[in-house]
Amino acid sequence: MADQDEFADWLNAYARAQDGDVALLKSLFSADAKFFQTPFNKPIEGAGQISETFAEIWARIVDSSFKIERIADGWAHWTSGGKIEALEEPHRTSGILKAELNANGQCEKLTFWTETLSVRESDMLSQRDA
Repeated sequence: MADQDEFADWLNAYARAQDGDVALLKSLFSADAKFFQTPFNKPIEGAGQISETFAEIWARIVDSSFKIERIADGWAHWTSGGKIEALEEPHRTSGILKAELNANGQCEKLTFWTETLSVRESDMLSQRDA
């Protein structure tokens, strides 16, 4: 695992890439990196495939926001928001990520644990709790 400063640098670049910078995002991963969108699914492999996956997600969301905070070395909590353009529906996600960096400061393995909450879900939850 890379040292704390390397992880902070990686995390800052990862946050900047969330504005849709596919080239920056791709540079953050090793050529044979693995991205687990959930810890239970087969990984997406390779920096190119990983960056394309993010680009597909970013293309569906407009008026996006992204915040990330380091919680331990290699671990961070993130939140994102925006609107799913095709559905005209707000979209919010919150998650934890674990990034394993190589000696060059590139991510070799990225794992997400994510919760997605749509407006409809939050309405249902508030009605249930009322």
